[in-house]
Amino acid sequence: MREVLALARLPRTALAVVLGAVTVLCGAALLATSGALITGAAQRPSSLLVLMPLITGVRLFGISRAAVRYAERLVTHDVTLRLVARVRARVLERLVPLAPAALTGVRGGELLSRVRTDVDELQGVVVRLVAPAGVAVLAGGTAVTLTALVSPVTAAVLAVLLLALGVLVPAAAARAGRRAALAAARADADVAADTLDLVRGLADHLAGDGGATALHALDGHLDRQEAAERASARLAAVTTLLREGVPGLGVVAALWLVGSDVAAGTTSPLLLAACALGVLGAFEAVGGLGAAWAAAGGIRAAAGRVQALAAQRPAVTDPESPLPLPLGSALRFEDVTLTYPGAGHPALTGLDLDVPEGAKVALTGRSGAGKSSALALALRARDPDAGRVTLGGTDLRRLPLAGVRSRLAWSAQAPQVLGGTLAGNLRLGRGDATDDQLLAVLAGVGLGGVAATLGLDGWVGEGGERLSAGERARVALARALLSRADVLVLDEPTAHLDAELSARVLDLLARDPRAVLLVTHDGAALDRRWQVVDLDVRHPAPARG
Repeated sequence: MREVLALARLPRTALAVVLGAVTVLCGAALLATSGALITGAAQRPSSLLVLMPLITGVRLFGISRAAVRYAERLVTHDVTLRLVARVRARVLERLVPLAPAALTGVRGGELLSRVRTDVDELQGVVVRLVAPAGVAVLAGGTAVTLTALVSPVTAAVLAVLLLALGVLVPAAAARAGRRAALAAARADADVAADTLDLVRGLADHLAGDGGATALHALDGHLDRQEAAERASARLAAVTTLLREGVPGLGVVAALWLVGSDVAAGTTSPLLLAACALGVLGAFEAVGGLGAAWAAAGGIRAAAGRVQALAAQRPAVTDPESPLPLPLGSALRFEDVTLTYPGAGHPALTGLDLDVPEGAKVALTGRSGAGKSSALALALRARDPDAGRVTLGGTDLRRLPLAGVRSRLAWSAQAPQVLGGTLAGNLRLGRGDATDDQLLAVLAGVGLGGVAATLGLDGWVGEGGERLSAGERARVALARALLSRADVLVLDEPTAHLDAELSARVLDLLARDPRAVLLVTHDGAALDRRWQVVDLDVRHPAPARG
């Protein structure tokens, strides 16, 4: 929470508090002068000039309240939107080094919920917590001071009621709301994760039990979400009742105490309605604190989850004193061993592999033989436990991460295609590529028909849903081919293709002057231009039993 508050600009936040306090005081003054005006008019003065100051005051405070409220909302929302933007940018900056290794096992829906829902929840830090608390102190203190000029006893009662509604009720609401807020946040994350998993795996669910298991799990989380929301609603109802009831006590006390002074002749009758209505207006300073602090538990929990996500340590980091990038781009694995956290046996043991400049190397083997692990080491998504991986003769761990990844282009088996245009997705590989270059690379990977039908500026759909799995894979391959990288690192680039198109893509890669390191399950499709490395031979399956 402190880290979030540190991102808010203090001068703008202070201005929002001052404007909020002035708005409350203008509202209280409007009620007070209105009461005095009504009382004065009822006394039938001999001249309207006696009432002109009150009439002018009503107009002044009425217009001022509206104008200052608009300014306060403008400043408060500006502070809030800027704060959320800074928090989201900070979170995304910290997430980038975590991907992909440190985020392995994190459910996509849960991650999306933290980045979107939890960060959005933090907008309440200023609007619902900091600003109302500051306004309550500033406006409430001023209102008590002004009331004391009319009736010190009424001012004391007002101070007690303001403290009750502004401190005791919010504290009790925050304590009672913490459990419901935590339960609601967990349920929201589970519902988001279940929903995303259900949508992404819809075909598998339908082919299995028709989605019954997934829907049952989702229903359970929805029930918990509903229970948490009902608990929060009950708490909000109680705080609303107190917010409306306590000011009524203040008005009754003011009428009783000031009325006694009026009856005794020690106070002007004009001040009776003015004081009572002014006291009523003063409660606006604290009226919203109960409901706001009821949500404090949720905001604090959201801040904790965002901070925990951002505080994760990346699997790989930049060296303290990185060496300059080497001139050469030969990739070499030297007696490399890699074991994943919590795994019972190494994914790779003593791997030696050379990928000279311009070489074409294909890794084959059973699932779990370490093919993807070798690619992860080449991209420095992970570091080996023993041995080393070098680029141009220099250990990757001594080179800057951005530099290493600028020299290698990556194409995943299930790539991420963004919800944009075809050209926009391709230019992620090379931002200055011309339309002719884009069309040429699309034709090379067999997407000429898609380019003709969809167009370079055609929308590919959310997550590339307008493209088939094979077309999405070839879009990623085209991105890699467009890049200026020296080494192409490809995971199953022909997995979704028929034999003819697979041969065409492999021929295109074999003719590329750059080094290519790819993973494939179909070693028979490779010709003599490829050096085939069977990891089953080098790393046989561990004994069982």
